[in-house]
Amino acid sequence: MKLQLSLEYTLGGGHLRPFLEGLAKGNACAAQCTGCGRVTFPPERVCITRKKQCQAQKSKWLPLSGQGEIVFSTRSMAGAFALVQFDGADNRAVCRIGNPELTGVRATLVASGEERPAMTITPLEEPD
Repeated sequence: MKLQLSLEYTLGGGHLRPFLEGLAKGNACAAQCTGCGRVTFPPERVCITRKKQCQAQKSKWLPLSGQGEIVFSTRSMAGAFALVQFDGADNRAVCRIGNPELTGVRATLVASGEERPAMTITPLEEPD
């Protein structure tokens, strides 16, 4: 017997709501630890520094420019991806490259839309 099951549901953003809403619009919303000031994009829920002042595990949201340096990139049949150091962030992020035909050392975050927020970048062309 073959049956088809279709589900329709909405997932709430929870703690990551500002981050996910930012991705949908192409805005970088980072988390800043209120204990040590460490800035993470993508956000880390718990500060990894393990400093005593960070034990409260609290953070505040901080807007970033959405631009950063491509540290490494790769292309495959599954798509093009990059490791990006976003300006103002203390960590790095793996992102999909939205325009893999473009090349550049710097990139900017692009809007992914509300349906499936994702970390997608487009390389910035180098000036001649």
